[in-house]
Amino acid sequence: MASVLARVRALDRQQMETIFTSSIFMITAGLTFVNTILLGNALGEAGRGAVAAAYGNTIVLGWAFQIGVPAAAAYFAKDVSNRRIAMSSWAMTAMFAIPIAAILIPFYRWQMNGDAFQEFGTDLKLWYIAFIVVNLFNGPFLSAVFWLRGVGNLVKFNVLLAIPQVLITLGYSVLFVLDRLTVFSALTSTFIMIVVGWTFGLVSTGSLPGRGFSQTTFNEVRHYSLRSWVGNLSFFVSLRIDQMLLVGIVATDQLGVYAVAAAFSTLSGPIARGVAQGLLPFVRNAASDAERLTRIRQSLRWVSVASAVTLVVIAASAEWFLPFIFNDKFEGAVRPLLLLLPGAFATDVTQVYTTALSSFNRPEDGSKAQIASAIATAIGLLVLIRPYGIDGAAITTSIAYWVALLVSMFYWRRLKGQVLRGEATGNTSSREEVPA
Repeated sequence: MASVLARVRALDRQQMETIFTSSIFMITAGLTFVNTILLGNALGEAGRGAVAAAYGNTIVLGWAFQIGVPAAAAYFAKDVSNRRIAMSSWAMTAMFAIPIAAILIPFYRWQMNGDAFQEFGTDLKLWYIAFIVVNLFNGPFLSAVFWLRGVGNLVKFNVLLAIPQVLITLGYSVLFVLDRLTVFSALTSTFIMIVVGWTFGLVSTGSLPGRGFSQTTFNEVRHYSLRSWVGNLSFFVSLRIDQMLLVGIVATDQLGVYAVAAAFSTLSGPIARGVAQGLLPFVRNAASDAERLTRIRQSLRWVSVASAVTLVVIAASAEWFLPFIFNDKFEGAVRPLLLLLPGAFATDVTQVYTTALSSFNRPEDGSKAQIASAIATAIGLLVLIRPYGIDGAAITTSIAYWVALLVSMFYWRRLKGQVLRGEATGNTSSREEVPA
């Protein structure tokens, strides 16, 4: 016991907070795992596909509507008050997110011609529209939460980020126990829990619309956000575009099978997200570039090892585990899951490289890596999705993730060389905090 305590005391603050953040993300991933099991067993393949079409399918739209502001909130947190960040986020939502949502109306119509919407009717279409609308508030909510990450308040950051997922799982669990978990009760519960969770986050951080707008802060946030937004959006598009396009192409039951495979392929993700989320404030506040590079190198090593071990375990157990927990309903998910796992490793490591580039005020380099990935995804899906269905989507996704990893590695190594030669530095902020 004494030796264990000694090892804990020997951990520096970044290691402790990384362990804490990764643990919270693993808990929320576990809740996602529970949700997958509950929905799969209660709804079957077609019902699970319908939920993916109306709700899971809109998650990428929420990422698009963020306009990159959460990344800017974390970056500027040590210099700018939460109130000014919050008002900049609301302004960005009004200026960019709402027009983007309107521009995408033809895409929504195309999706609603898919099998899932035809099979489940107008009610599913209405829920799809409702989730599109509520996702317009995703940017302000995450900006408030990521500001906490930037100032190093990782406890509150993790709690507020986890609350919506906890509430969603609670809702599904109650409905399942009462034998009331249907497609539409699941969607109703999900919508209510998201609204409650996001509202609580906005209120508890003082981030509702109101006073505190600063034109100077808005200009800085906009400049940083738009440089990172394309990359962040491309990353999230790469994560979900396969499922979004499958909605309009494959049968509803196949969409449900792929949704299960995709959910299980992300089980290593909490480790990478925990390390990446905890890394930024320590790199931003480091005393020297040598310390910054050391912390980034350690983070890359932690994620590479942990992700590889986790994914090997998933691969080794997938063939018997999935049929066991779903009573043979989702046997078809095994092959696409195995095809997705190599890409899962690549995207885990890419998250650390992206954070490293952003912490040195190079978000555009991370954006280039994700744009390359999105292009690879689009080409691959056009070629493979119709002849090979969900297997083609899985192959494309893995290849695209590796494209992002290789490009981000290239930009990071180039930047690291510049830092070592004294041509670049992570000490980019010289501004004083101005109270709201």
